[in-house]
Amino acid sequence: MKKIIIYFSLFLVLTCLFSGCGSKETIVLEGNSLEEFGSSDKVVIIVLDGFASRYLDYLDQDSNLFNLLEYSTYNLDAKTIYPSHTCNAHVSLMTGLYPDHHGVIGNVYYDQTDYISQKNIYAERIEAKTLFEIAKENSRKTAIVSGKKNMLTLFKNGCDLQTTMVQHPDYIKKAPSSKDSQNNKEYFKYNLKTTTWVFNALQAVLSKDSPDVTLVNIHSADYIGHRFGPDSKEVEKIVKLIDKNIGELFSFMKKSGMLEDTSVMILADHGMSSVSKAIPLNVLLANNFNKAAGIVDGRNAYVWLNGENEAKVVSFLQKQNGVKKITSKGSIQAKDLKVDCERCPDLILDSKPGYLFIPEALLGKYQGMHGSTEDTDLSIPIICFGKGIPQKKQMKEAKIIDLVPIVSQLMGFEGYEFDGRIPELVEEKKINYFTR
Repeated sequence: MKKIIIYFSLFLVLTCLFSGCGSKETIVLEGNSLEEFGSSDKVVIIVLDGFASRYLDYLDQDSNLFNLLEYSTYNLDAKTIYPSHTCNAHVSLMTGLYPDHHGVIGNVYYDQTDYISQKNIYAERIEAKTLFEIAKENSRKTAIVSGKKNMLTLFKNGCDLQTTMVQHPDYIKKAPSSKDSQNNKEYFKYNLKTTTWVFNALQAVLSKDSPDVTLVNIHSADYIGHRFGPDSKEVEKIVKLIDKNIGELFSFMKKSGMLEDTSVMILADHGMSSVSKAIPLNVLLANNFNKAAGIVDGRNAYVWLNGENEAKVVSFLQKQNGVKKITSKGSIQAKDLKVDCERCPDLILDSKPGYLFIPEALLGKYQGMHGSTEDTDLSIPIICFGKGIPQKKQMKEAKIIDLVPIVSQLMGFEGYEFDGRIPELVEEKKINYFTR
């Protein structure tokens, strides 16, 4: 009798294997004949924070993101804004404007009243309407689901529902906690758990509250890229976990019928570069100038002259190890980079590859950083699929500021002006990623 049970169990296992039982669901959508963006009742924007275009090399042609391309309009080498940081990139994403028009430059700024560094994480800093505010003017329901709590304060205006790991509706289970964030092994495991938590929270919000416009921030590629570096095995594992969760989200939305009236946009806010050398800007300025004040922001630093002679400060900084480029307020270069406005610092510094602006003592906390005009920091993927999205199309010269114009067309928001535009769509060409 025992042998019969064993043989029968083995038969069931083999049957499941050959019939596909337990295998991941194949990504399939019905074909459409759209040549341009159409219309959609709802939009979900998923920002893979710090997910550089080259991270797609960690995936292969069996991955969910690769298989999504069959049913997508996309550009795997789109561009974010400069400086390429989370706060101002998200604001550009949500306004369709460059930093010189929405007023948020980088993650931090120098408060010239209190003479201290402040974070650009408050809605009051944004000098333009966001997509949430536009949606509210058009009587649409909005939501944030974010792995970074700063998204709550940055986009509180016009947002109906806010969900993070520290603040969320009762129907969402409690987020995982970390016992020791300084321990690399513990930190990595924590980010694995919280990645899946955010995706699960998104599914719950879409199911329970059915918002019309949803902004999602998946934090882990950014956090892991900073801690372990973009070329680390930890980043590779996070990328594959994100891909797995995207597949599960697709299956959930398809089975529930959401993709019949919802378009989904997956993109990054910035890329990531390897770093290993420090530029102690604040020490350099304090030891050599009486008035000039500076703050550091990854591969960028911002300097307010406060009456100091610009030529002398620029000449001094150009001689420092690791400083690659200095952009002066009012210069042609600043105008070209879209960082010439009243709020902009007098000088914006870029580091050379491998360097970041940071005190020497803190260097060990970072193996990856971003902010510069290099492709490692600027190149991001944008993949759109679902209702109203053409299939097997590529967006020519797509930028992060193009998302709001696309959403506005899909959802019928009229009468608004943006720096971005609806990208030209072309037949898909050779894909340079997904090589593993």
